[in-house]
Amino acid sequence: MPTRLERLLHRLAPRSAARLRLPDFLGIGAQKAGTTWLAENLRLHPEVFIPERKELHYFDNKWERPLAEYARHFVAAGDRVCGEITPAYGILSPERIRYVGRILPRLRLVLLLRNPVERAWSHALMDLAARRGRDPAEVSTDEVIAFLESDVAERRGDYPAILDAWNAVFPREQLYVGFFDWIQERPRDLFCEVLRHIGASTDVDWERFPLGKVIVPGVAPGRKGHTVEELDGSGPARTGRHPCPEPVRRWLTEHYAEDLERLAERLGGPAAAWRAG
Repeated sequence: MPTRLERLLHRLAPRSAARLRLPDFLGIGAQKAGTTWLAENLRLHPEVFIPERKELHYFDNKWERPLAEYARHFVAAGDRVCGEITPAYGILSPERIRYVGRILPRLRLVLLLRNPVERAWSHALMDLAARRGRDPAEVSTDEVIAFLESDVAERRGDYPAILDAWNAVFPREQLYVGFFDWIQERPRDLFCEVLRHIGASTDVDWERFPLGKVIVPGVAPGRKGHTVEELDGSGPARTGRHPCPEPVRRWLTEHYAEDLERLAERLGGPAAAWRAG
């Protein structure tokens, strides 16, 4: 149920939004599916503006703050297409998504999806090892599975629910769905599709974009704590160096079996190949 504050904001927000410079597009996830790669490449496009901080978390954690405060992040955009990418937006509540829709009815949305089995393992590596300074080998199978059964991990990987929630508010043509697999296999094609979706030109100097790189957030010194590594088709380097243990993979494959079938039918493309494991 929406709170009293949410109901009030739903009534007042469109009036204030009309006077503010707000995003033309949002990247809504999925977490661990290439959103950092996308943000860093979009940032280099002369017609696109993304704030210095990739994830603003306004609509999930700061939505009760004045909308004008959020708009300040986009003042420098000028005439450029502007937006931000916060993967947590994918799992916003239906009430919050309706709030976004009332403020920004013409918003363009970008959702990158990754094989949910691989995404879940990468999520577990980040939360149980990288963020705690632990060696992944120290994390037990039971600990990993307990984490993957948590509400936050379940919701992050529930792609059918994410698609249903956003499509209930925004027309399908406003939601672009791309695949992590395409970042590995045909990154320029995917990037061009995103650019056309958000209204930016594809007639650019392609030498300026690190399309063939893996950009790993916050694991080593570098701009904003990122490292940049060659894309070799095996996925982000940290995950590739720590393959999913077989017991965890079996659990995840069984856990997502029904979703994998539904996604294959609904999305086709790489989603159809995910069923093969």
